[in-house]
Amino acid sequence: MSALSHTIGGDLVLTTGAALATVSDAEETRQKILRRLCTNPGGYLWHLDYGAGLAAMVGKAMDAGTIQSVVQQQMATESGVDQTQPVTVTVTSTPSGLFRCDVSYTDSQTQTIQALTYQAS
Repeated sequence: MSALSHTIGGDLVLTTGAALATVSDAEETRQKILRRLCTNPGGYLWHLDYGAGLAAMVGKAMDAGTIQSVVQQQMATESGVDQTQPVTVTVTSTPSGLFRCDVSYTDSQTQTIQALTYQAS
């Protein structure tokens, strides 16, 4: 299956022929996870429980345990993630005040281990 290529915060992507670009497999799952993590709960009208709300945590005191727990919960609901394989979430902060969230998971379609990094201040 494929979907329109759209990374959260960006525009839709056009191909060289001016058609809307699509993604599939591991890249589709990666984009879906980023949208899920950055969407605030209640922000998706038809699925009010969708979203981790990481973007709403920007500017607040970082609580690594809360962020890790929220990301783990959201990864457990993502269909593109192989739920029979471990998901690893590591949250760290930098001296400059940034937080970094590294996620490792197995893509359910390709059965490959994927790495995803989300960083914010």
